[in-house]
Amino acid sequence: MEIKQIEENIKNFFKKRNFKADRRLMIFLFFVVLSTIFWFLNQLEDEYVSDITLPVRYTNFPNNKILVNELPDHLDLRVRAHGYKLLEYKISNKFLPFAINVNSLTLRMHSQSSYAKFFSRTALLADKIEDQLSSELEIVSISPDTLYFDFADKVFKRVPVVSNLDINPATQHMVRGKIKFDPDSITIAGANPIVDTIQMVFTQKEKLTELHENYTDEVKLKEISNIDFSEDEVEVHINIDKFTEGAQKVKLNIINVPDSLIIRTFPKEVTVTYFVALSDYEKVLPQLFEAIVDYSQATTQENKLKIEIKNAPDYVQSLRYNPKSVEYIIEKK
Repeated sequence: MEIKQIEENIKNFFKKRNFKADRRLMIFLFFVVLSTIFWFLNQLEDEYVSDITLPVRYTNFPNNKILVNELPDHLDLRVRAHGYKLLEYKISNKFLPFAINVNSLTLRMHSQSSYAKFFSRTALLADKIEDQLSSELEIVSISPDTLYFDFADKVFKRVPVVSNLDINPATQHMVRGKIKFDPDSITIAGANPIVDTIQMVFTQKEKLTELHENYTDEVKLKEISNIDFSEDEVEVHINIDKFTEGAQKVKLNIINVPDSLIIRTFPKEVTVTYFVALSDYEKVLPQLFEAIVDYSQATTQENKLKIEIKNAPDYVQSLRYNPKSVEYIIEKK
């Protein structure tokens, strides 16, 4: 059936029936609604018991103590009040956090182990909560009924700051020397078992690209859960310089040779190449490198000894050397 035909049938249906407002029905409905309103208002005068949720925050913890357990962020209150008051709370559903002054609580010892464990009954907070909420509200019960506090002694420790920065200098540039922080160490404070395991603190990860000149800025430190820092950020100093490639001939040093033997290597030197800042180029000398071969690593299957670079100036980078190993002969003294 087409839509137009359906619409026409509906219009014809209503034309055949003459709906007239019944005055008596309207008066009846009016008094029904009015009586319902009066009944509802009358019911609001009665007392009821209901549940509400109260957010909480904690202040004034004992000095030189660290809380090591989690505390509830809200209390569930069972309350008695007039209906209109409960309706008001239900509609608004917004409460300012109730501040619990930990130092003012009656804390009782629960147990003593790695931490000092205390507890306090939440029923003792009822009067103060009623004062904050309303005098027209009576607290029947509070959940949880007990707050538990696990305290550890607060200890202090000085630890170094370590870079977690991703540094990418511009082309033909390099980081010159070590990255420096001011201050280079901070004091951390927290529970003894946690602080003992911390040997250093790191900067937050940050990428620095295309550096072509010296860089100084503030960097934030990476937070550690339940640990307080004396500083939230430190100043970083990065020296940037153009670099060049250098090379040195370094004499091989043979170690672990028996007193009765003489070891001769071929060649006797190794060529060391590296990148160095232009300002440090003249400072690089052969004697600043130590290249060794270890006779104790010699085997009968191969007449070669592996070369190792044991020492090098800390201001050179990308160190390479050639050859990687040398042949040798043994002579008796």
